[in-house]
Amino acid sequence: MTNNHYQKNHSSGGASKGFYIALGVCLIAIGVAAWTTYDSVINYATPEEEPSSSQTTAYPANEAVSGVLEVPGSSSPGTTSSTPSAPPSTSPSSQAPQSKAPVSSEEPAVKTTTVPLSFSYPVDGTVVQKFSIDNLIYSKTMKDWRAHAGVDFAAELGTEVKAIADGTVKNAYHDDLFGNVVYIEHGETGGCYCGLETMDVKAGDTVKAGQKIGTVGTTPCESADDPHLHFAVKKSGKWIDPLTIFE
Repeated sequence: MTNNHYQKNHSSGGASKGFYIALGVCLIAIGVAAWTTYDSVINYATPEEEPSSSQTTAYPANEAVSGVLEVPGSSSPGTTSSTPSAPPSTSPSSQAPQSKAPVSSEEPAVKTTTVPLSFSYPVDGTVVQKFSIDNLIYSKTMKDWRAHAGVDFAAELGTEVKAIADGTVKNAYHDDLFGNVVYIEHGETGGCYCGLETMDVKAGDTVKAGQKIGTVGTTPCESADDPHLHFAVKKSGKWIDPLTIFE
C-alpha cells in the first residue's frame, strides 16, 4: 500500500512540473510574438526619412575654356585707383605754427581738353567672327566651347596690318594659342593684334595711325578657320567689343 501511494504522489508531482514547464514555454512564446508584432507595427507606422534637397547628388558642371588672351607685361589702359592714399598723421606738438599763405599773383593755369582718338580698321575685311565673351562659341580647331574676346576680320595671309591709331607698343611676343601678338596702347584703349606672320615693331616703339605693324598670319587656336586677323580691345582693364570703338 505504502509503495503504491508513493508512486501515485510521485506521478502527480511529475505531471505538475510538466504542466508548469509547458505553461512557461507558452508564456515565453506569447511574449516573443507580442514583441515581434509591436516592432513591426512601429516600423510600419514610422516612414523612412526622405533625403533633403541639400543631400541630392551634385554633378560637376562642364568646364569651358576661357579663350581670353592674357598679355604679359601689359598694363590695363584707363584704370585708376579709386582709393586715395591717406595723408601722414602728425601730432599737435610736432606741427609748426602756420603762417598765412602768400597771395599768388599768377593767373590760374588754362585747362586743356584731350581730344578723343579716332580709330581706323586694322585691315580691310569683313567680320567673320564677332565678339562673344558671355555666350560661348564652339571652336573647330580646339574642339571645345570657349569665349571669343575679339573679332576676326577676313584677310589673306600676308595682308598688311595697320595701327588703328597713334600709340605706344607695350609688347610684341609669341603666344602658344594666339601666335605672334603685338599689343599697343592707344591712349586709354589697348589694341591686341594677334596671329601675325611678321612683326615690324617692338616694345617701346611709338606708332602712328595707319602705320604698318606686321602682316596677317595664322592664329594657332583658330587655324581651322579661313585666314583672318584676330583683333581684341582692352579698356579700363576689361576686354570689350572692338567694333564699338569704330562707331
